[in-house]
Amino acid sequence: MQCNQLFRLIKEWHNHVSRDTMAPARMMQFIDNHVKQCDICSEDKGLAQEIEVVKEHVMPREDLAKVSRSVQDLFTPDIFEESDTSPEDEATEDPA
Repeated sequence: MQCNQLFRLIKEWHNHVSRDTMAPARMMQFIDNHVKQCDICSEDKGLAQEIEVVKEHVMPREDLAKVSRSVQDLFTPDIFEESDTSPEDEATEDPA
């Protein structure tokens, strides 16, 4: 990595990711934005491989991110349970 500014920024952004004040994907977006705008980074031939190493280190692994619960468990049970009264019955009931 030839760009000292990118190196400094990656360290700073990584600290934010470590403290959970920045999402890892957002950090990678910031890196991409810097690389696109920086003359030093655009000339660095090995930068792509170094960014991949950072990405592998920062981004969560898919197997850790998977939720062990089923999709049905993610929703409130009363959404899927049918009630004994239909919406028309509730509208005609006497509120008194």
